Amino acid sequence: MKKIIVMSLFLLFGLSVFAQNNCKIADELPIKLMSAEIKRGFKTFKKQNPPLYYLSYQYYTNDWSNILVSEGGVARETYDQQDARVTVFPRVGSPALDNTRRLTRGSSIDDSLTTEDMPAAEGDGKAFSTALWRATDTAIKKAQEDLDSVKAEKLTAPKRFDDSPDFAYPPVEHFCHTTEFATFDYDKIKAMLLKASTLTKGKKFILDSDFSFEREVGYRYFVDSRGTQLKTPYQEVRLSYNVAGKTENGQEVSRYESYDVLRPEELPSEEKLLADVRKSIDELEQLVNATEGEPLEAPTLLKGRAMAVFVHEVLGHRMEGHRQKMEDFGRTFTDKIGQQVVSPILTIMDDATLAYFNGEPMRGFYEYDEEGVKARPVTLVEKGVLKNFLMSTSPIKNFQTSNGHGRGDHFTRPVSRMAVTRAIAEETVPYEELEQKFLQEIKRQNKPYGFMIEDLSGGFTMTSTYSPQAFKLEPTLMYRVYPDGRKEVVRGLDMVGTPQVSFNKVLAAADDYEVFNGNCGAESGWVPVSSIAPSVLLESMEMEKKSKSTEKPPLLPPPYSLETGAAK
Repeated sequence: MKKIIVMSLFLLFGLSVFAQNNCKIADELPIKLMSAEIKRGFKTFKKQNPPLYYLSYQYYTNDWSNILVSEGGVARETYDQQDARVTVFPRVGSPALDNTRRLTRGSSIDDSLTTEDMPAAEGDGKAFSTALWRATDTAIKKAQEDLDSVKAEKLTAPKRFDDSPDFAYPPVEHFCHTTEFATFDYDKIKAMLLKASTLTKGKKFILDSDFSFEREVGYRYFVDSRGTQLKTPYQEVRLSYNVAGKTENGQEVSRYESYDVLRPEELPSEEKLLADVRKSIDELEQLVNATEGEPLEAPTLLKGRAMAVFVHEVLGHRMEGHRQKMEDFGRTFTDKIGQQVVSPILTIMDDATLAYFNGEPMRGFYEYDEEGVKARPVTLVEKGVLKNFLMSTSPIKNFQTSNGHGRGDHFTRPVSRMAVTRAIAEETVPYEELEQKFLQEIKRQNKPYGFMIEDLSGGFTMTSTYSPQAFKLEPTLMYRVYPDGRKEVVRGLDMVGTPQVSFNKVLAAADDYEVFNGNCGAESGWVPVSSIAPSVLLESMEMEKKSKSTEKPPLLPPPYSLETGAAK
């Protein structure tokens, strides 16, 4: 059994990036124009009733391309489309009480921000400044109306559990980072996707399939009324595919794979892509013909990527700081700082500065969050003991400052969110030994079989006081594993449980860390995230029946499934 020193993992597996300034922020035209408009308007806006006390602008430039292939043909292709928009975030009232307060997630107050499609920041910048002026006026008026609604809600609301202020000023930052974005051979990628899609020919059990490539790159410019000025690049590049079918009794099944990259050489080779697609098609056929599982509580082995999703869904959302002071939040861990909340073999961190792990780009990486706060690693749980929360500029009891996790899309107010979440095992064994422990646990409990979960597609976790503090996650590929080691694909089951019980049932972990890269949706929109975890053995997990369609599969097979001539 290996004992792991946590800090050494950064050296062994991960690459944290603290980029250096390589341009002069004061020379960037969008920064000049936005700073000038804040300076021009702030002295007037702060005299209004209610007054503006803080204002930030984020200006995004975006260059995106997309190729979608299905059934051997190109369904959509778009190259190098460019646009730009600005997001205006005003705070009116005071840090103690402002327009962003939400007593519950069911509040009638709108979380959306004012956004404006922008002309290019070029020439004398007058068109840009005019559009910014228009968006600012709209945003401040909306914020004033929202504050009136907040005050009205406050009149009839009981005393808050946590009466922390609504805002803590972030530190003033100046940072400018320019990069050269990699270019990709779209024709070569399209040809590879087309070839991969021919593998679905002659497969009547495949009812739907798509193969895609997406590239989105650009810059984010941020300024605020305290003097912060930032320019940071962002880039998301992904090749992915999905094959789907339906069983005779209406159960929808699918297999999905994605490859997140930043450079052309990180893309899978044609040989690897074709091999992976063939493997996914074989797995889909097994799922279509698989036995429907039966509800059972039994020992469960979560493979690395499944565990990564499990940590994100079940634990991560309960570590988001702003939720701790919402009146309808379940507060599973709110008052447990310094207490053991998960198995002592686990340490949980979130580190947005981690750009790569084992050579794989982290989709959740960033240098500064959407509130202009510098990213940094945060230890949430150390050897099972709760230490911290993910914090935005919305303070909570005993945690008064942001730790760089204020995140959102271009349209909604940032809140505390995950970035690159890591489950680190304090002690590990080789994966083969973990499987042996799994079989031994099945025998020890005298269970007919256990469950091995290769992939989870997410699901949902309930955190409201109106619902049980429980989760329901959807395995997309799972096996029944018998005491003698035999494995059988099963379908039609969901994994259910509660966070405190489940995370304390982790008995052992392997040394095979895997990555989940995806997108996470919450009240501040969809944001890119990553999660890293080893395979783990859980003493037991409960499986229950999965919902299914009431419709049979189509009466006729897809036309493409009747063709032959798949790629070799």
